Amino acid sequence: MRVLVVGAGIIGAALVDRLTRPAAGGPAHPVPEVTVVEAEEPGAGTSGTSYAWINANNPFDPSYHRFRTAAMSAWRDLAAEFGDPAWYRPSGNITWAATDDAGERLADRVTRLTALGYAADLIGPEQAREREPHIRVPEDALIAHYPDEGHVFGGPAARALADRARESGAVFVTGHRATRLNTGGDRVTGVRLDDGRDLDADLTICAAGWRGPKLLATAGVTLPLVDPSEPGSAAPCLVAITSASRTVVNGLVHAPGLSVRQSETGGLNLEADDLDAGVDESASPELVQAVGGELHARARALIPTLTADVAEVRRCVRPLPADGYPLVGVQAPGLYTVVTHSGITLAPHLAALVAQEINGTPSPSLAPYRPDRARPLPRH
Repeated sequence: MRVLVVGAGIIGAALVDRLTRPAAGGPAHPVPEVTVVEAEEPGAGTSGTSYAWINANNPFDPSYHRFRTAAMSAWRDLAAEFGDPAWYRPSGNITWAATDDAGERLADRVTRLTALGYAADLIGPEQAREREPHIRVPEDALIAHYPDEGHVFGGPAARALADRARESGAVFVTGHRATRLNTGGDRVTGVRLDDGRDLDADLTICAAGWRGPKLLATAGVTLPLVDPSEPGSAAPCLVAITSASRTVVNGLVHAPGLSVRQSETGGLNLEADDLDAGVDESASPELVQAVGGELHARARALIPTLTADVAEVRRCVRPLPADGYPLVGVQAPGLYTVVTHSGITLAPHLAALVAQEINGTPSPSLAPYRPDRARPLPRH
């Protein structure tokens, strides 16, 4: 069986790695011939730019919460296979509330998560400072700690998965973009590349993230993602990365007005949801730099010992399904799609389930998340 995967972000890389592992086939299902098309290098896009938070922190849809906790477990297993690599950071997460209303919501979240068996507790400022000694935590803050959460360095993680897949026989076609799906009758038969080449396949898997709708539209297939080009779209965000710093953040910190973690280059990754308005494709360089400056100012207020400057401001475009849930499954004969907002959290778990389906065994766990579901799932 010839399988063609379009996209080598964390989803595509995890899937290719899984498909080329001997355990993915077995006697009845030989390991397929896998080819990957990636416009840049594995993990160079959204996966290498995003905050990359591994979590199941939302308790309001228990079924999807369980799906995400299974994914967290899959990350632990995958990291063990790689000898607990530096790109996997299960270092915990702390967050706190700045207002009474936010405090009530945070306490309710911790209560709900605990009831679901998730590791979540409320801690005092001293405990928070023990975990994050460089962070300024208000004395009167209501602080939550989630010890099992973490993050990955998305670029290195995707590259490690891609490298292992190469060693197992996967072929990577990099530096070229798939510009259309090729069809024969009602069946997708592969893709055409931007250099005019055609790549044929028995099964084409679209793991192209936010670029997926444009590719799928060439075969008359739709995918309900938020359009990142629309003014005010929620899909784009900005991430500022500081130069290497002696100030270390041990885990994830979600403070009011700023999210911060270590970067793979020794600096800090900085994000703030409230600063993302207007950073769509039309955002000017001046706006991007202004947001970077504001992120740096907030970081200096949160981390008084920080002396590092902003080294880079990146625009990250997130694939956002319209109802917030994954879109996974067959969309036409010869075409399978897998795209989700929480790609970092879900990648290894989705890879295992999708590989199972490609080998002929439908996954009940994926049934709620089909791209052609009749009605959107409730917002979670």
